[in-house]
Amino acid sequence: MASKTAQTTFRRHIRNKNAGNKAKRARANTGSTPVFPIHTPEADAAAPAMAKKSS
Repeated sequence: MASKTAQTTFRRHIRNKNAGNKAKRARANTGSTPVFPIHTPEADAAAPAMAKKSS
């Protein structure tokens, strides 16, 4: 049988390991960055000009 100290240490370890799992899972599933359009018609129209300017 484990000592009371060993039990407490183990329980504390498990509790700390699992802390925030629900919040972490929610952030991973929903994402923290809002959805924004990358390929808009304006961006696609300006793409050739931007490619020439950068090189």
